[in-house]
Amino acid sequence: IGQAFPYTPIANPRYMVAEWTFGIQEPQVQALVDEVRAKGARAVVLLSHNGADVDIKLASRVRGIDAILGGHTHDGIPAPVVVKNGGGQTLVMNSGSNGKFLSVLDLDVGTGGVSGYRYRLLPVFANLLPADADMAAYIDRVRQPHARKLGEKLAVTEGLLYRRGNFNGT
Repeated sequence: IGQAFPYTPIANPRYMVAEWTFGIQEPQVQALVDEVRAKGARAVVLLSHNGADVDIKLASRVRGIDAILGGHTHDGIPAPVVVKNGGGQTLVMNSGSNGKFLSVLDLDVGTGGVSGYRYRLLPVFANLLPADADMAAYIDRVRQPHARKLGEKLAVTEGLLYRRGNFNGT
């Protein structure tokens, strides 16, 4: 199941998403979870771009989701947040931003559903990985027409700037 950032139409030009609807639509999510469970799903995972706070709230209000793998707020969450709800519990996790971490979630799934899990948040050391030559060439080609604008200095600071004040914001 997927859930996009509910404020996409506000955060982006409307013409880019003119045919789509957005919002925190708990009844629709609950109906979809109920539908896939009725069809025999033994595990339900929600891929989300809501942000950690919204994911945690959604997990508390929608029954039957085993795990939410989320994004948007760039939180590298070292251990799943276990959220209790009317149907049991939901694990909520985020992997940081820009490929800095890889979340590894192993679910133990049997005939009765999820009976256990293992989770690891692995750091990715990009400076130790060789760049993919084809992808690097593609990125260079796409950026080239905009190189001057992208290289323009907009501001200078003498101190450290923080992106956000939330838990582990990266």
